[in-house]
Amino acid sequence: MIPFKHAFECVRALVDLSIMAQYRSHTYDTIAYMEHYLDQFQRMNGIYLEFRLTKPTLAKVNEQRREILHQRMQMSQPVAPSKRGRIRDDDR
Repeated sequence: MIPFKHAFECVRALVDLSIMAQYRSHTYDTIAYMEHYLDQFQRMNGIYLEFRLTKPTLAKVNEQRREILHQRMQMSQPVAPSKRGRIRDDDR
């Protein structure tokens, strides 16, 4: 199944379960529907593990953010024209 469609079906099962749970009274049929939606959600919710933020991922993001900020700070400082050309060549 396509990842987007898989995620969409997971959300759909959760919404359907939530809507059914709001009924004032339940029959065996509505409880069976809710169990089906819950099982469907639990079967598909692994799709979100791929996008989960872990400590190593967060550390990489923070490192890249610091590098970008450092580069921006260097670019905002006044630089002699001759040095600008060398920096441009190094960036290529």
